[in-house]
Amino acid sequence: MTAFTDPISIALSAAGTSTYQGAMPTLYNSPLGTPVYSDLNIPAGSYSVNGATISYNAINLPDALFTVRKRKRVIVTSINGATSDVLEYTGSESAQISCTVKIYGSNLNYPLNDMDNFYLMLETNQPIQINSWFLNQVEIYYAVITDYELPQQTGNISDQQVKFNMRHIDPTQYPTLLNG
Repeated sequence: MTAFTDPISIALSAAGTSTYQGAMPTLYNSPLGTPVYSDLNIPAGSYSVNGATISYNAINLPDALFTVRKRKRVIVTSINGATSDVLEYTGSESAQISCTVKIYGSNLNYPLNDMDNFYLMLETNQPIQINSWFLNQVEIYYAVITDYELPQQTGNISDQQVKFNMRHIDPTQYPTLLNG
């Protein structure tokens, strides 16, 4: 087993099977009744801004879509007369995570309270804990939000799309970030 397959094995075991049956096990059904295969859960948190403590509630997003990009640092040295370059691997950068979510209101109402809470989380100056089957399988458990977009959409009154980017952090390398 690898870091990539361990969570898959755990999910399959929780679903009562030990082999891949051709489809991912459903974690639960969304408020719209659609099956959720991978979601994003962010525990409640708080942070300080100018001496004031800002808190946000736990967030569960059943339809989060992710793109993970991780670059390796490689020094390329060209040698005159050689048929290839000399490549020296010097490490890797922290993973860049792009996430797109939709936050839904009910009965054709804009999700004002959920967006207020989500905005407080987006503005945090602290790492957030990541609970996501997809991200956890590539060993991403904590991240710092680097930027976000809240696009206005024509014709939509009961949901808000949010796009945000994060950088993975390793809590063992930055323990002071997680302990205040």
